[in-house]
Amino acid sequence: MSEKELSVQSFYKRLDLKNSPRIKIIRPKFGKQIPDIELISILQKLKPLQTNSLIVVNDLDRSTPTPKIVNLLRNAGILIKSAKFIIATGSHKFLTNIDPIQFTGAKSGDEVLIHDCDDDEKLIALGETEYGTKVSINKLLLESDDIITINSVEPHYFAGFTGGIKSIIPGLASRKTIEKNHSLALKPESCILKTDSNPLYRDLWEGGSLLKSLQKIQSIQVVNHDEAIFHMSVGTLQNAFNQAKNQSFKIYGTTLKKKVDHIISFVANPLNNTLYQAQKAMENTKNVLKDNGTFTLIAKCDRGIGNPKFFLRMKNLQTPENIISSLSYENYKFGDHKAFYWAELANRARLFYIGDISVREASNAFLEKITFNQLFTKIKNWKEKNHTILIDEMGGMSVGYLVK
Repeated sequence: MSEKELSVQSFYKRLDLKNSPRIKIIRPKFGKQIPDIELISILQKLKPLQTNSLIVVNDLDRSTPTPKIVNLLRNAGILIKSAKFIIATGSHKFLTNIDPIQFTGAKSGDEVLIHDCDDDEKLIALGETEYGTKVSINKLLLESDDIITINSVEPHYFAGFTGGIKSIIPGLASRKTIEKNHSLALKPESCILKTDSNPLYRDLWEGGSLLKSLQKIQSIQVVNHDEAIFHMSVGTLQNAFNQAKNQSFKIYGTTLKKKVDHIISFVANPLNNTLYQAQKAMENTKNVLKDNGTFTLIAKCDRGIGNPKFFLRMKNLQTPENIISSLSYENYKFGDHKAFYWAELANRARLFYIGDISVREASNAFLEKITFNQLFTKIKNWKEKNHTILIDEMGGMSVGYLVK
């Protein structure tokens, strides 16, 4: 299916919103875009990078406008000399058909590296957190004199928010470090929009603090939609993140008074590239869905299911009930948190899918693949029953939560 066919705009052309009082729409409240001249002024608060500098940037699974920010750094007089760029992939694989130089905004004379969480020769052990996470990170973080991280801050379903320390862990960490930290996602306190009492979030920052130079790292944290930037904060990693986190909460969060019967989520780019990433749309709004309701996930998934490990885990365990009873923090394997959360929702709601994933692959993930025609038939039926419907225009970015 084409992007146009899967767009919320095409959907609305067929939906009678005027006669649908039980339909609620959520979308981010972006507000006014910050002009480049103001962004340059903000960036000039940073210390200019000297020789032997490192710029840490996000990978393809974040919508960070990295080349734009790097160009603004040059215009602000912060990035004058040649620098090393490293793409903080965490445990992800960087696509071979993407030009790393163009992706990062690097120029002639710069060096672009891609982190490999399995390359032990490029990693160094720092110590262990109180949660038992043995922290190993990329040696470049110790070998570089000046470091800037560039990150975007959005709600994250178990880390609370993206951004901040995630440039370091999991971004530049070893696979074992990432796996141990991610096991904390199975603890109920590790959830979206929560940081202070979130064990996974606390473990990330404790692990990062083992890097003695952490306070010397300069950071750029933004809230954006594609190239448009609506918030930018700079400074130390913690301070810049905290400011962006507060703005992210205001922009992406929407309160609801009651739970709804049905959710229809149009997954935002780049999360719509794989089913693995598209799940975040389900996690962002599942807390406002009634038991025995339905969730319709609309995502092209032109790169397929993504990381296959948790899909194989679900397929082998066969039912949501088996997954929930079999997986735990104590016997965690990489990807189990995905399977567990997916099974929890499938156990209490009916899941539909529209996109390019095959019927068989969708079924293995407890999804019923349907067409838009079938969805509109369902919507007609739901409206006749006076059911409530929530439409999420930017699935994986917007967050719905109940007013307490």
